[in-house]
Amino acid sequence: MTVQKRQLSIIIGTVTIAAVVIGIALSSQNQMTKTEDSTNPRTVFWRHIHGLGIDPSDRSILYIATHGDFYQSVNGGPPIKVDEKRADYMAFNAPPSAGIPLYASGHPGTGGNTGLIKSTDGGKTWQTVATILEPPVDFHAMAVSKSDPNIIIGFDSAGRGLFKTTDGGKNWQTLTPPEYISALAISPTYANVMFAGTGKGIFVSNDGGNSWTHLEQYRGLLVFAIAFDENGTLYASTGEFGLASSSDLGQNWQKINTPKLTITSIAVDSQNKILYIAGYPPEGFQEAYSSRDDGKTWDLIATNKEL
Repeated sequence: MTVQKRQLSIIIGTVTIAAVVIGIALSSQNQMTKTEDSTNPRTVFWRHIHGLGIDPSDRSILYIATHGDFYQSVNGGPPIKVDEKRADYMAFNAPPSAGIPLYASGHPGTGGNTGLIKSTDGGKTWQTVATILEPPVDFHAMAVSKSDPNIIIGFDSAGRGLFKTTDGGKNWQTLTPPEYISALAISPTYANVMFAGTGKGIFVSNDGGNSWTHLEQYRGLLVFAIAFDENGTLYASTGEFGLASSSDLGQNWQKINTPKLTITSIAVDSQNKILYIAGYPPEGFQEAYSSRDDGKTWDLIATNKEL
């Protein structure tokens, strides 16, 4: 073998060994984040984002419930997968106050529906609270009361009913929904004041969901998401207006600047003045963002687009 060929062989061998070592290191680093792009931790392997929420005991933690896995993002950092068993979290509510479980609903990895499930360890493990129906309910819209956390309301995605419990899931009442419901929210101050987003606008109930009134401002509009912050400001996302907020229970609205995104999930950290949103741009990617200046600027938390 000539000297040149020997040198070339050594170089190729060195590069190959280095590539293997780097690959092992990156694999170990990203094992829990499930990143699609090993060079950018903000590219995360998820299908759809179905819910966002703040941990009231540690407000640096943002929960991200997705179709496939459950994540935590700390201080706006890249999300880390935390659930021990794969599931599709089609509805999710973070604890409205410390000491309350996380609630979710959707599909286990084995198939079927989960019914209402809860987690007391930040989303690592989940336990069944109630099946409500057989087969179990599949809530895609759900809300938990801050003033009375025993009150939970959820709408079954198969249209089998709107259900409400006032004792933390032991017993359930069947209510009549105003329309097919895409989103639910309960006032943090008044447990009987509830809002429902639908394909025909926003409806409000002042009697715990027993009767509903159409909000004129959003009549006929497709509603993707609604959520309260802990101070009572209501946020709504529609295809017509994008993201807007209301400080008077939906009577008047102020538009909020956002990235070009169809927003399907909203969470607000009022104490730290951080607004979180998730949804999809026209290209169809699933992305999450945060804003610390009322929507003037936005920071990307994660996307399933390869950056």
